[in-house]
Amino acid sequence: MVRGRSDGEETKRRIANTAKQLFVQKGYGAVSMNEVCESSKVSKGSLYHHFPSKEQLFLEVVEKDSEQWRLAWDRKREKLTTVEEQLFALAEHYAHDFQNPLMKAMEEFSRSQAFTQEEIFNRLLQIMNNASQACRDLIREGQASGLFVACDEEELVLIVSSMMEGLGKVYYTIDREQEPDRISKLFHLAAKLLLNGIRAK
Repeated sequence: MVRGRSDGEETKRRIANTAKQLFVQKGYGAVSMNEVCESSKVSKGSLYHHFPSKEQLFLEVVEKDSEQWRLAWDRKREKLTTVEEQLFALAEHYAHDFQNPLMKAMEEFSRSQAFTQEEIFNRLLQIMNNASQACRDLIREGQASGLFVACDEEELVLIVSSMMEGLGKVYYTIDREQEPDRISKLFHLAAKLLLNGIRAK
């Protein structure tokens, strides 16, 4: 029984890893479940056992990617001593994520009809909460230390996370090959302006 469960987990992981490569290469809409099946070298029965739909498969890929983003941030944060350092490092972490090769597929998926389904919508909210939690931890520490202004924590989290995420539009306006450092510089400037605005007087 244990071996069967382990084999099943390995198959599920292989399918998700293969699908991620396809989504990165082709975007969300152009990838079919048949293509994932063939590329993963699994039967249709096995594919649909683990992922009943392409939406479910894509969400699995994005959830794993989001978890990796959060774990990578937690490792960076452990090495930082001040809240200010953490704020600038978090801005850089966001900047790096906007170079994520899955970005195009995620944008395409968010515009699809699947977004209107309640289960999928709730899973997307949970994915977004991963990033918000990173901001929440930072805001909480900044307020506890007296560095940040005392105001409603959740409102401040919404403002900070929205600013970081909103800067994602640079993905469409900046040529990363010709201006490789510009995204990081913009996020650094945003963090500086933000710090000036929320620093306790």
